[in-house]
Amino acid sequence: MSLLGLNHTELEQTTIILWDPGVSGGTEGLSTGSGNASSQDATYDWFLRSRYWHLELFLISAAVLFLVSLLANPLILICIVSTRNLRQESRYLLLANTLLSDIIFSILNLVVSICNMQGWPLHRLFCVILIVIIATSYCSGVMTITLMVLDTYLAVHWPLHYENIVPSSRTKKILPAIWIMASLYPVTIMIILEMLDNQPLKQQKEVCLMLLTMGSGPLGNEMVIGFYVYFSLGALLCSSVVVFCLIRLYWITKTAGLWQRRYSRAKVTLIVHTVMLLLYFGPGLVFAIEIILLQKDTMSLDVKVWIHAANSNFLMMLPRAFFPYLYGLRYREISDTLKGLFRRRKISQLGVLTSAPCCLSVT
Repeated sequence: MSLLGLNHTELEQTTIILWDPGVSGGTEGLSTGSGNASSQDATYDWFLRSRYWHLELFLISAAVLFLVSLLANPLILICIVSTRNLRQESRYLLLANTLLSDIIFSILNLVVSICNMQGWPLHRLFCVILIVIIATSYCSGVMTITLMVLDTYLAVHWPLHYENIVPSSRTKKILPAIWIMASLYPVTIMIILEMLDNQPLKQQKEVCLMLLTMGSGPLGNEMVIGFYVYFSLGALLCSSVVVFCLIRLYWITKTAGLWQRRYSRAKVTLIVHTVMLLLYFGPGLVFAIEIILLQKDTMSLDVKVWIHAANSNFLMMLPRAFFPYLYGLRYREISDTLKGLFRRRKISQLGVLTSAPCCLSVT
């Protein structure tokens, strides 16, 4: 029977094997000879519960947020890359890297969500590669936006020495280092899984999820704990830098009297920074909760499925929809450059229309 052909009654009558650590050996059981079957049960049960609760409706919000981001993200990215003056400033290079990370993450995250919700199985190796790229782009975006806050702090605290501290040449070297650091742990996990896993490369997975993929490996629980430690340390480091910079920015701007006006640019900029950082770091906190819940055998699988669907299809897509509008278009140089591009295009179109009658009269 097809998975997509199951209705509510059939799903209720279907025997659901709730996969949780601690049940039937938990993740430790995945390293035994029956590990492959346990992994298949986990992804199969996850898909059944998603279909039962109609969680594919979350794809609507994911698609809408993706389209909203698609209207501005590529446009601002192309504007920065194609304009020499913008490429010479560190803040715009960091902005471009964040936009690139968000585009990659949004596309692949939406593709994986559609495959999971619609029951389109993916080859195991392809699933692992997608997970690695998604994790890398997410970490790259969070690390870059952290550096954007640090860059703003340096520009405000040392305005006269800012160009010497963070020249564009140095930023261009930092950006590849960000991607290398962001990909280091996910790539390591992929290599370990491929070296130690006995599952065939062409085996298909009903659901492509990071936690289930790591939990189904030979190391099982150790892999999940290792990722949790890596994720927690990274989040703690980035959060510490962000909180320190925001507090210092607030104190510097307040003592300078910039907060006296109700709608001062400094106040709006600090509020935008705070809101966007909450939107970016919030899904990471929810993901950390997902990792904890994965280890709880008393937690219902339905709760885990709901949390993951809401986090991956809404919370993680939300900041990427708002970022280009709250960050990118607020820069005067970018908005002026975009206006100039549209103005020149409009003038060229008017020139073609006005020259058309002349051509017709000559013929």
